[in-house]
Amino acid sequence: MIPKSAFLLCLLLGVFGADTDNTETVRVMLGDSLTLHTDIGTVRRDDHIVWVFGPDSPDSQIAELMKWSYMFSVFVSGKMPFRDKLQLNHQTGSLTIKNTKSEHSGLYKLTIIHDRKTSRKRFDVKVYAPLSAPVISAGSSQNSTASERSAGPACVLVCSVSNASRATLSFFKGSDLVSSVSGSDFSSSLSLPLDVEYHDENTYSCVVSNSISNHTTLFNITDLCQPPPGASALFCAVPT
Repeated sequence: MIPKSAFLLCLLLGVFGADTDNTETVRVMLGDSLTLHTDIGTVRRDDHIVWVFGPDSPDSQIAELMKWSYMFSVFVSGKMPFRDKLQLNHQTGSLTIKNTKSEHSGLYKLTIIHDRKTSRKRFDVKVYAPLSAPVISAGSSQNSTASERSAGPACVLVCSVSNASRATLSFFKGSDLVSSVSGSDFSSSLSLPLDVEYHDENTYSCVVSNSISNHTTLFNITDLCQPPPGASALFCAVPT
């Protein structure tokens, strides 16, 4: 009899011959539940279903289902970070992850063996933290690009946001994109500066977004930027 660990390695390495191999990207909000579907109607007699998380090794197996005539053999991992988090559907073989955490992001591999045929599917799971609303702060700059264009002082706006993993922060002038910056998988915060002229009467917005949600903060320059003393006189003194 082939040891279970060796048999699983055979499944992972594909020595039985794979009929399908594709990857589906799945996005979920932190704390929500997520179900990875096998896309089979009902588990059939002699079906063997294996779920693996991460690298290909016997230790990475997190769930397994085998069905005989009237019996099931079921395994669900109790190791961290999956302890008390996994639920395996005995009818379909689909895997549910409850109360998702950032540690549950990664590659999940499904192997189904039926009638000596093997099919595989992969799920690239991305867990997103909730986005907070962008916060706008203002300062002043005598040497900014806007200052040089207008020959007068400029206001520097800074848009910042926390929980910015896999997020993009953008400034818009009306509906036109002015500038943007993107965070990595490990970004805890993002900030984006913008130079504007004090007399700019356009409506601006700062938007933070990821693949599943977004937040927008609208603002007017005149509400945030107050010209320093003498700024008006300086503007009037500029020759035309």
